[in-house]
Amino acid sequence: MALPWVAVAMALFSASAFAQTQADRLYVGYGVSGGGTLDAGRIRLERRRQLDLRVPLPPIVLGRTYLLPSLGYELRWLGVQVPPPGLSGDGDNDLGRSFHRIQLGLTLIRPVAPRWLLIAGVTGSTRTDFKSSFDPGLDTTWVAYAMANHQLGEEPGFSVTFGLVALWPFDLFPVLPMASLNYRRGPWILEVGLPKLTVLHKLGDTVELGLVGGFEQQVLHTRFEPEALGLGASYVRETTVRVAPTVNVHLGQDLWLSSAVGLSLINDLALLDRQRDSLNIPGLGAGPTPYARVVLGWRPQPNRPKARETRSLR
Repeated sequence: MALPWVAVAMALFSASAFAQTQADRLYVGYGVSGGGTLDAGRIRLERRRQLDLRVPLPPIVLGRTYLLPSLGYELRWLGVQVPPPGLSGDGDNDLGRSFHRIQLGLTLIRPVAPRWLLIAGVTGSTRTDFKSSFDPGLDTTWVAYAMANHQLGEEPGFSVTFGLVALWPFDLFPVLPMASLNYRRGPWILEVGLPKLTVLHKLGDTVELGLVGGFEQQVLHTRFEPEALGLGASYVRETTVRVAPTVNVHLGQDLWLSSAVGLSLINDLALLDRQRDSLNIPGLGAGPTPYARVVLGWRPQPNRPKARETRSLR
């Protein structure tokens, strides 16, 4: 009975949180967010683009303990136009950068009771624009977590996950609580928690309609021009909140094509110092902008518990 839970946990704590659902094991996605003028009035946020890839790695089974390695890659384009005499750089696009992130993780999962799992792991992410000199202490982030997953009821498909997540380096708090609710029964798929929300309704076996939303915060270490260096800036922090209707189409062989078109409701930037403390420079927020994303994902069908299969044959 533990195997379906393990599949859920593999999706929960693998490389990235950008999959359409937690059941998507492999995916490649491309997203675009519109630009806009920041509150300061003279600074324009350019259209942002993001390409992300998640590759499944084979699990390691040690008795009743599962070790799940994960690998993810992300390429992100971010640009801000600042007219002279602002943060002048090459032309008007002084903060135009392509950021690369490589993420490796290892998760331990162990069933401890008929409907309980213990989950723990660590994930390291390295992000760079390949223009600044690489500093492991500044360009690498770590996330460690300890969780419990509990299946609600005798049948799989309804569970809660809760625990603690530790971050290093951190902006506000080094340890945060985490909780999520996962429901996958009949025609409904519901995943509620941080950093995302997914609500889908199945129309037969080939189409899903619903709504996706998410919170995302990126801390980007980049090279600044002398004017910004005088402020002590070492990082740009981008905060976004997105919501979008979505359509998923089954292409066959466990492949799904997902498309979402909606809004980025919050688009805020902040300059941080070397310790990742905000410099509290006002006027770096933008209003809502259009958002679109398309994802090609591999969503293998979960194996049915053997006990249920035995009962159905009687």
